Amino acid sequence: MTERRPVLVVVGTRPEAIKMAPVYRALSAADRLRPVLVSTGQHTDLLRTALASFDLRPDHELAVMTAGQSLSGAASRILDRFGRLLSELAPAAVLVQGDTTTAFAAGLAAYYAEVPVGHVEAGLRTHDHRHPFPEEGNRQMVDRISRWYFAPTPASRDNLLAERIDPARVIVTGNTGVDALLWAVERAGPPPAGDPYVLVTLHRRESFGEPLGDILGGLLDFLAANPSARAAWPVHPNPEVGKVADAVLGGHPRVDRIPPQEYLAFARLMAGSRVILSDSGGVQEEAPSLGVRVLVAREVTERPEAVTAGLNRLVGRSRRRVADELSRAWAEPPYAGPRPAANPYGDGTASRAVASILIADLGS
Repeated sequence: MTERRPVLVVVGTRPEAIKMAPVYRALSAADRLRPVLVSTGQHTDLLRTALASFDLRPDHELAVMTAGQSLSGAASRILDRFGRLLSELAPAAVLVQGDTTTAFAAGLAAYYAEVPVGHVEAGLRTHDHRHPFPEEGNRQMVDRISRWYFAPTPASRDNLLAERIDPARVIVTGNTGVDALLWAVERAGPPPAGDPYVLVTLHRRESFGEPLGDILGGLLDFLAANPSARAAWPVHPNPEVGKVADAVLGGHPRVDRIPPQEYLAFARLMAGSRVILSDSGGVQEEAPSLGVRVLVAREVTERPEAVTAGLNRLVGRSRRRVADELSRAWAEPPYAGPRPAANPYGDGTASRAVASILIADLGS
């Protein structure tokens, strides 16, 4: 029997785990490739919880996280430890996802070791290195050193072609996060019953401090103007987020600040929400499948397709505009059509497309 060639699937944060889990499963079905799950541990607890939602455990853990870690410190530890793992395993390829420090540093280590890199979710751009920081720089640098570019949309493909990436290496697959969401919703059960609510997810580094305070101030003004509304917020564990939340929200009776949720529970929260206020990239991609509008609390987004389609809205970070846009969205009738709804980010087949490309190129 022919030995299955190892492909290292690298994750370090919760979104990477969610978006790479269906890729790992698709590769597991290949008879000539063997996925090997590597955790850098960039976000230890959130990552472990996300993988558990998919019944996955890492084959190798690099454990790079330290208290108060810097970006350069995390990157240097990933480069060193992942580089040694590459020497030990001699994989056929490395797969990284998105725009994290894990994706960039693991991709760079593979490039140095002359192991081909596949970039899942390639080609997203704001062309503004401050928004989001450091993600915009990370994803651009990964795209300079990859062999396979798994672009989620035609627009992301066009970004890569404009940067003179070989068109033969760019494949539009859809976004694997949609695959994960549809899998989770099927298993999560019905949405929570009760009063309608705004789901809040805020964690972007560039919003720390005053911008986050303004966004939350807009949420407060919206709640004051709409007494029947409430909000549910799974609060990111970064202390910078909690500090601002405490200062602005205090113990507001209609803001349920809850711990980070495992993915199936979070999928239920999304499915049951009236509107979502978020700076998350993944939520912008997932919510259209549920017919739920996302108000994107950022100045720019590298995921413009749902905004262009009228599904999501870019609302910025000013207190007044956030409040006004929340009230506007709250007054609109909730989606009543079939699920999954049409989604510009994919139909749930992206992971199989990624696996099929790798099997065709590496499986012989």
